[in-house]
Amino acid sequence: MEPFFLKAKTISDAWFQLIYNIFDNSYKQEIQKGSFEKEQYRLQYPGMAVYIEHPSQDMVPVIPPALGIPSPTTMEYIEDYFANYLMDPELSENETYKYASRVHHPMPKGGSQLERAIQMLKETPLTNQAVVEIGTPEDYDVCFGKDGNLDPPCLRLLDFKAYPKGDELELTITCYFRSWDLWAGFPSNLGGIELLKQYVASEAGLLNGPMYAYSAGGHIYGYQEEIARLRTLKPKEDQ
Repeated sequence: MEPFFLKAKTISDAWFQLIYNIFDNSYKQEIQKGSFEKEQYRLQYPGMAVYIEHPSQDMVPVIPPALGIPSPTTMEYIEDYFANYLMDPELSENETYKYASRVHHPMPKGGSQLERAIQMLKETPLTNQAVVEIGTPEDYDVCFGKDGNLDPPCLRLLDFKAYPKGDELELTITCYFRSWDLWAGFPSNLGGIELLKQYVASEAGLLNGPMYAYSAGGHIYGYQEEIARLRTLKPKEDQ
């Protein structure tokens, strides 16, 4: 199967296009390991690459009121996700990690991982080295969810890069997810990551630019299929 490529204006636009096209560009994967292990299936893209031109606009997916289904996220949730899951590294009693504990991981020579990336962008904005790693090799052994099952981070890296735009420089971000719940996770994740990019751009003195997102495991779960078909008006062929 070929990967799916998408160019979108906003996060909401990208979300709808991914949900709309997944029924014709995915395969059914019985879940052998991970969330809903041996209980659910996924409809999964074999690979996906997304370019979002204006990620700061229209982050929350639009659901026509007549459908009677809730949006998968809200702006309040996105802001809370940014503040608590991307910017606050303190772990709760049952957490072995969260994205923020990796984003703000203290470095041997001082500063956090994110602070070092920002400093690099300030001093050498055209660098290719301003990368924040979320995943680590140790994740195979140390990352367990609250259910006791192994649950390594879905988000693996954030790559900040500045490009010329006229006489100024514009900051982009590239993210990679090893596995990605497109219905509920995609808009909240990217909304929070966009707020993080805005923060980094402000700290580094750069313009805020577009976003790139990649995954080899973008999916919806079986229990989400009915509501996704309702939103996209794409009934099953046997109905």
